[in-house]
Amino acid sequence: MRTPAPLGPVTARGIAAEAAHMIREAIMNGTFRPGEELREGALAESLAVSRGSVREGLSILEREGIIRTGWHRPATVIPASRHHARSLYRLRAGLERIAAQGAAEQAREGASGFAEPLERLRTALSDGAERSGVVRADLEFHDAVYALADNAPLTSAWQAIRSQIRLYQLLRSTEPETGYDSSLVSEHEQYADIVASGDEEAAGRYAERHVESALEVLLERLAD
Repeated sequence: MRTPAPLGPVTARGIAAEAAHMIREAIMNGTFRPGEELREGALAESLAVSRGSVREGLSILEREGIIRTGWHRPATVIPASRHHARSLYRLRAGLERIAAQGAAEQAREGASGFAEPLERLRTALSDGAERSGVVRADLEFHDAVYALADNAPLTSAWQAIRSQIRLYQLLRSTEPETGYDSSLVSEHEQYADIVASGDEEAAGRYAERHVESALEVLLERLAD
């Protein structure tokens, strides 16, 4: 019986992943703003980890698309712009349409999965809820759409842009929007109902309009 080669310790990679998580959350909560530099030395000191672990963590975030790096230049949080938002959300609209259609197809066979995400969204919108919690619950609903579609390559494509979407949603939701919170649950309930009906075309159209509507509001909040 062949003896497998040793794979080595995983501690360092675990530290890098945790560093990525901490930096990601700092970006999402506004500690680091779009366009701001991320200095390896300062991050390593703040996180009490090695610069190598920070460097690996930043590589994870670069693959997620929320930071940029360059040769002999510090990493920076992606600058928010109308151009980038349009490109990102148009891609998202296409992915979401396919996901909703796939989810509707699965729903015709009895699959479901929206009860818990909708309840978390209702809870997040309760009095005194933080904006970050609302955004998190919103995205978890969309995670459920992809999960129901049961399409691994599609889910991978969604995960590749999810952190960027989260960052833009947080920029959009720094404060309650007139009419936004009151309609958020009802919009997602309608989304879930259309998917549950099994009508693939209707689900795809609604999903695409849902994302395009979010982009319209976001563009109103972004400078050129």
